[in-house]
Amino acid sequence: MLSIVIPAFNEEKRIERTLRALTSYFKNVDIVVVFDGNDKTPDIVKKFPVNLIVSKERLGKGGAIKKGIIESKGEFVLLLDADMPITVNELKKIVELGRDSDLLILNRKFVNSPKLRIILSKSFRIIVKLFFPSLIKIKDFQAGVKLLRRDKALKILDELIINDYLIDVNLIYSFVRNGFRIKEFFSSYLNDNKYSKISIKIFNIIILMFLSIIKLRVYYSPLRKILDTRFYLKVQNIILRLLR
Repeated sequence: MLSIVIPAFNEEKRIERTLRALTSYFKNVDIVVVFDGNDKTPDIVKKFPVNLIVSKERLGKGGAIKKGIIESKGEFVLLLDADMPITVNELKKIVELGRDSDLLILNRKFVNSPKLRIILSKSFRIIVKLFFPSLIKIKDFQAGVKLLRRDKALKILDELIINDYLIDVNLIYSFVRNGFRIKEFFSSYLNDNKYSKISIKIFNIIILMFLSIIKLRVYYSPLRKILDTRFYLKVQNIILRLLR
């Protein structure tokens, strides 16, 4: 059985199209939508036969993904952004090709992204590999589409300490450290620039993600015994308040 987990923070303008496509093309699939925002997303989601989880507290993308994995029922879990950045046919290929691996990640070919965002994405990959040399062979980290085995994900759930956009790096690194099988899939990637939260506050998010990289590096280093990783979360919150 396949589960599809969709983190949905204020996605009322994008999620209906995604759920309509998923429920039309995928039958007998467990779809889990995790909402932690304050718009009308739940009203839209309730129109479809999916499992809606509403959190009164802000979970962040990472927290929503962890919650969705826990609540999912399938042997495989497809993590998917609310704007569904790839076609249904590509999703089907991912589900088919990923069954002989523990984690399948995308190597993205950007179709309609601004040049600045592409440059920043490539620069981010370089920075991640400098901090985490064991990820040198991974070509891409931040695609919002991944297929993973649920039992393997549950084993490393406690290692997923990042609740923001760096959850992707956190998850991939945890799978690598545990020796799980990882596979990459090349796919065209359609960014929804109009309603993208990253495009709107891109520089704020860059700073947040850099701090999260440091936090994650400390978590997996001897310094963890000296420094409480919660310190970095407090620093992130302070800086974000200043940037608003």
